[in-house]
Amino acid sequence: MQMRWVIGLMALAWGNLAAQSIVTPLGSGEETRLRAPVVSDADTVYQKHETLINVQFSQVQLSQWAAGGQSSASLIAKLDQFWEYDGTTFGWDTELHAAFGLLHRPDENIILKTDDRIELASKLGYRLKDKGALTALGSFRTQMAPGFAAVNGVPDPSQVTSRFMAPGYLVVALGLDLKPTPTTTVFLAPFTSKSTYVLDDSLSAAGMFGVAPGEQARHEVGGYIRLGLKEQVTENVTYAVRLDLFSNYLEEPEAVDIFSDHVLTLKVNDWLSTTLGLTLIYDKDVELLLREPDPDIPEDEGEMGPGVQLKQILAVGLSLKFS
Repeated sequence: MQMRWVIGLMALAWGNLAAQSIVTPLGSGEETRLRAPVVSDADTVYQKHETLINVQFSQVQLSQWAAGGQSSASLIAKLDQFWEYDGTTFGWDTELHAAFGLLHRPDENIILKTDDRIELASKLGYRLKDKGALTALGSFRTQMAPGFAAVNGVPDPSQVTSRFMAPGYLVVALGLDLKPTPTTTVFLAPFTSKSTYVLDDSLSAAGMFGVAPGEQARHEVGGYIRLGLKEQVTENVTYAVRLDLFSNYLEEPEAVDIFSDHVLTLKVNDWLSTTLGLTLIYDKDVELLLREPDPDIPEDEGEMGPGVQLKQILAVGLSLKFS
């Protein structure tokens, strides 16, 4: 009888030992690790964020200068931010550009605006089998501070020529985004909406920037092309180009709106650089003063019409980069 009890207890103990060896409780860390999905190389993504800050300052101080001239001081500040998300199925790129510059002439107590820009662009693309992507793009551009007409070289505050959202430009486009080389991008959009906003009562009443007199917005439908290039010329020299072309399908499609931006950067060291910038704009809906009125001709108001707008900046200053 006792032998049977011993055999039974031994069998029960062996069964418990076998069960413990087969099923072992997992800790919270091991359980989380085992339940985590397996990530293959095909699921990996590339993310990048970059911030560039440039501050340029110049000064001219004259005292009893026989050759003549004017004292002046100028300051230009620029901010460029880039966000890039590169996945196997989707890609998302966003850019923010802001610039503001002032020129002070102390002898005349005059402050002039030399640069003013806010621009935000973002595009979301679905990758195709080749190097291209079906992409939706949104782009917005305006300025921060009011601009005034100059009378004898002096800005007249009573003659406002522009201000925030007057004008403001919004482009929404759907097309194909290509990257033929690592430094080149081409965006082709046959379906594009371009909106021009003039949210200033006096400017909209005058029909400035292509809006109908009294209206605050103008909407166009057409085709859009954006070309981009960023080339490392040498170790310390970078050249960046952007070209935007828009053609209105319904009104004068042959008159193409152009926005072109060129920036040549010569980096001296980690915090000092020289920048040469050139911006060209042509918009058939923006009238410029092409010829000043002739004071010898009665009732001559000069000549107004579309023309090429140019802005060139050469500056040396502080340059900081964060990523």
